[in-house]
Amino acid sequence: MTFFITQNSTLPTLRMELIEDGRHDFRKFHEAVEAADITFTMVNADTNITKVAKNKAYIQLRDNDSCEEQYVICYDWKERDTKEKGTYKGMFEITFPDDLKNDEYVYPSGVLNMPLREDLFIVIR
Repeated sequence: MTFFITQNSTLPTLRMELIEDGRHDFRKFHEAVEAADITFTMVNADTNITKVAKNKAYIQLRDNDSCEEQYVICYDWKERDTKEKGTYKGMFEITFPDDLKNDEYVYPSGVLNMPLREDLFIVIR
């Protein structure tokens, strides 16, 4: 996935959908994510230097016509985040509360890195 943003801009908000993989009870997973700490990290794809380190992110209810609630993970940009043009690799980290780490739908370490299926690239132009 590639996300484009203009240099020195704070909009649009970076939004990533949680993908239902069919292996877990997605409703339980959403409940766990609501209780989790979510951070965003962004690293320069060429130099491997971290530009954004574990800044606070959040989940938001997704607008849809389904009767099932669905969520997206969001990050609100700060001007300093987009100050330098370039291509960056982004990652969200979800850290679940200790009391959920042993549940079947939460990873044993209690930490989930996203995206899972394809890399997230941010292009600042």
